[in-house]
Amino acid sequence: MRRFQFPFHLLLASYVSLGCAFFASTPLSDSPRDSVISANVEAQLAEDRPGSLSGIIVDTEAGNVTLTGTVQRAERKARAAELARQVKGVKRVKNDLEIHADVSPQDSDLLPPR
Repeated sequence: MRRFQFPFHLLLASYVSLGCAFFASTPLSDSPRDSVISANVEAQLAEDRPGSLSGIIVDTEAGNVTLTGTVQRAERKARAAELARQVKGVKRVKNDLEIHADVSPQDSDLLPPR
C-alpha cells in the first residue's frame, strides 16, 4: 500500500498545478477590471468632438457599463453608448442617459439637480 502513496501524491500535485496553469491562462485574466473599464469609457467620452460627453456618470460591473446623466440631444445619447461599446472589456452598455434640451434660465429650476 505504501508503494502507491508516492505516485498518487505526485499525480495529485501535477493535476493541481495543471489546474492552476489552466485557470491562469483563461481569457478572463486578460480582461480589464471594472474600474479600468470605467476610466477608459470616461476618457473616451471626454475626448469626443464635437462637444465633450464628460458629464456622464459611468458605472461598470462585471464588464457591464451603465451610463447615467443628461445630454442635450438624442444623437449625443446614441454617441455615448457607441463610444462606450468600443472600449476593451465592455460586454454590454445600458444607456440610462436623459435628454434635456437647453432651457431658459427661468425654467432651469424645473430640472432635477445634476
